[in-house]
Amino acid sequence: MPQEWEEHEIKELMEKYTAVTIPVKVSLDAQQQVLDTGSVEKMLSTAEMISLMDCYCRKKLKNCDKPLEVCIGLNKEAEYFIEKEGAKEISLEDALNVLKRSHKAGLVHLAYYRKGEDCDIICSCCSCCCHHLSGLKRFGFNEAVVKSDFVAVFEKSVCNDCGLCIERCQFGAWEFDEDDVVFNIDHCFGCGLCVSSCPAGAVSLVKR
Repeated sequence: MPQEWEEHEIKELMEKYTAVTIPVKVSLDAQQQVLDTGSVEKMLSTAEMISLMDCYCRKKLKNCDKPLEVCIGLNKEAEYFIEKEGAKEISLEDALNVLKRSHKAGLVHLAYYRKGEDCDIICSCCSCCCHHLSGLKRFGFNEAVVKSDFVAVFEKSVCNDCGLCIERCQFGAWEFDEDDVVFNIDHCFGCGLCVSSCPAGAVSLVKR
């Protein structure tokens, strides 16, 4: 039986952090819009220090076999992780490669902000282990847990109903209705996993 975060644990974390999805650009053959990595590159390139360590959530709950070494700390948080948690210092190039690899593995990139402060953690999350994503799906916290600047656009006429978007989505925005793929925009948080996996180019991302 999968381990789960208790509601009170998630609420305690919500008092400290707000998470924002960051789509990361990947190379695609399909003719579809893929957003620039400008926002995450800006965060990382202006950081005085970048650290990398295992994802606390997946290490604790062990509900999946997704990559562990994906938790990126910035500045003071990076110093803390290196000193107290055994993290290692990495370069900007290494950090971007971590994000690309974890995107390929089907993880959602979340930038975590403390109340009133700049982003200090960027992690690659799954809905079966991550406190914020699992809380969103189990308790419907939605905007209180994860915010997004983007949303997917679905061109049904182009879709070949392969179902890869359903497999990749961590938010449950895609599902089969008999043999047809259907999209629930209310469950979309603009992570871009469906965009990079769609072989038909039926999905793109736009600003909300």
